[in-house]
Amino acid sequence: MIARERTRLIAVDAQDPDPAAIARASDTLLGGGLVVLPTDTVYGLVADPRRVGAVDRMYEVKQRSRDLPLVLLLHDAGQVETFIEEVPSSAVRTVQEFWPGALTVVLRDCSPVTEPLRACKETIGLRLPAHLVPRLVAEKTGGALASTSANLSGGRSPVTAQDALEQLGDLVELVLDAGPTKWAHESTVVDFTTEPPRVLRPGAVSLARLRQVLPDIRE
Repeated sequence: MIARERTRLIAVDAQDPDPAAIARASDTLLGGGLVVLPTDTVYGLVADPRRVGAVDRMYEVKQRSRDLPLVLLLHDAGQVETFIEEVPSSAVRTVQEFWPGALTVVLRDCSPVTEPLRACKETIGLRLPAHLVPRLVAEKTGGALASTSANLSGGRSPVTAQDALEQLGDLVELVLDAGPTKWAHESTVVDFTTEPPRVLRPGAVSLARLRQVLPDIRE
């Protein structure tokens, strides 16, 4: 086994992050490492989705079942078309209302690019977070990040960098600390592969708010 350095923690300003910290995170990811970073919901564990070994390690570090897919964090809403050929009009309306923000949309996808993240499913979850740090890191790294919450499976969702460190310890290379997350709650997940769309996981975006855009949405 190759020895690696102890996890490094770098404090960043959520509104004006140091470009050097963003570059350090990107370099770590491009080198196949794992990074913990803030989002608007909870702290996330991220990897470069093009590096299958890093994605595999995410599952191992988190002790996550391989039956559970990961999510792609985007840096721009226009990237959806990069991964998804057909986006339902209901999903378009919804992301226009809630992105950037605490909503993950599940869309049909069979692309080989996302295969390592999909856990043998034909769908992928996409989110554009309302936090500058993950969006800048995603852009610097190549456009999108494989992501999951930065906790052990079954553990509490981390709303601070310290929460994540207590669970993941030295299992990741780098942690960016921008203070407590805004929502302190995971994103709401909505499946747009069914008609009408269905809430797969309640979260920071309430059902009442969703129904303002999707009156027929199912729980």
